[in-house]
Amino acid sequence: MVASVHTIQAQAAVDDAAISFDIPAQPLEAALEAFGERSRLQVLYETALTAGRRSSEVKGIFTRSTALRRLLSGTGLEFNYTGELAFTLVPARTTDPTKSIAAFNRFLGSVQASVLAALCQSPETRPGAFRLAMQFWIGSAGRIENPRLLNSTGVNGRDAAITDALKRVAFGQTAPSEMPQPITMVLKAGPADARDECGP
Repeated sequence: MVASVHTIQAQAAVDDAAISFDIPAQPLEAALEAFGERSRLQVLYETALTAGRRSSEVKGIFTRSTALRRLLSGTGLEFNYTGELAFTLVPARTTDPTKSIAAFNRFLGSVQASVLAALCQSPETRPGAFRLAMQFWIGSAGRIENPRLLNSTGVNGRDAAITDALKRVAFGQTAPSEMPQPITMVLKAGPADARDECGP
């Protein structure tokens, strides 16, 4: 199992060769489905984010990132690559887009370690056998707020247990004030017996 952490700053982590798109303006969910089929990128988002929104037309030859920006134009949403041929949708940021995410790597490393430690405490939530993308905010008290799963692990009870575990995570420090939020964390599935991340 491998974990990766990203914030809402877009990561150019996919092959961004120019390809042809012909996606009319339509309900955003349908447009994202068409984009995913054409670009071969997986779309991870909460339906509450896309409900009632319409996409802009994307017609022509564009890179994937340019096409997706055009599609989302006017929706109040933007995207974040997870680094594995997938992306998540988040509300458009209000923080300084020139701020390098590398400045927050140390804090994000502690976030990742704390989340993994929390999930490793229960056999039900122990990482390794499932793939999971989650999003959350870190509040002023240094605790996770509003955790949400961007995809299901395939077991409703486990999904609920993971969300409950995230709500109990405390970092002992507040997030840097200039760090973009929410934070997106992705856990990749591994072999059923791969439990090194959790230790003995």
